Amino acid sequence: MSDKEITKLLTLIDHRQTTLASACKEIADWIDRQGDIPVAGKIRASLKAVEADEALVKKTLTSLNVERPLPRFR
Repeated sequence: MSDKEITKLLTLIDHRQTTLASACKEIADWIDRQGDIPVAGKIRASLKAVEADEALVKKTLTSLNVERPLPRFR
């Protein structure tokens, strides 16, 4: 797998994680409106872990240099 392919894959994974987190927030909001505040709170608490890692993931993705050689794994 080339450097560009790895970068593209990691970016895709990050984008999908962001999309899933957004969908979960919408679900939590809907559940909240239905009156089940404890369940909505549990969903939001779970999403805090994703949000806490977001800055690190973005920093890592932007620091990738596709010109550097990557080690080969067997």
